[in-house]
Amino acid sequence: MDWIQLKDKQFEVFLSEETLLNEIERVAGQLNKDLKDKDPVFVCVLNGAYMFAAELTGRFLSTCEMTFIRLKSYDGMERGGKMKEVQGLVEKIEGRHVVVIEDIIDTGHTMSHLLEVLKEKNPESIRIATLLFKPDALQMDIKPDYVVQEIPNDFVVGFGLDYDGHGRNLRNIYKVVDKY
Repeated sequence: MDWIQLKDKQFEVFLSEETLLNEIERVAGQLNKDLKDKDPVFVCVLNGAYMFAAELTGRFLSTCEMTFIRLKSYDGMERGGKMKEVQGLVEKIEGRHVVVIEDIIDTGHTMSHLLEVLKEKNPESIRIATLLFKPDALQMDIKPDYVVQEIPNDFVVGFGLDYDGHGRNLRNIYKVVDKY
């Protein structure tokens, strides 16, 4: 399917599932090299990173733990001004190697907030793995350690990312074709 309709917006294919899986394999290879035998804790940021987390951790070859947190910063296609912690981290991460798995880093506000919360828990290290990174939209001093794909500042859906709750299940990533 070259294009889709979600609610009042049209989207066209931007990144294919094949491209995404090949690049996730590359990132998993880096993680396997960097964290071999370190028993990291993967922290998946819900809801958007669930598909990426499953694909990435399924390719991690050493022992690890997986946990989930849920933050909310978007309403529709608009960026929210305030971060809402819907489900916080309950696992102890003190002295552990932590890998945050995020769907997209654009302004960096969500990740900045999350890093502050995690640093208070005294982990050994914190790394960031993101499916998508929008360097042109970045407003915070954030540098992800592992990036599947850098993209321009377009609104995208699919592979876990949504438009008002719709489109998360799509295996490709689509970008909006009409202006918002």
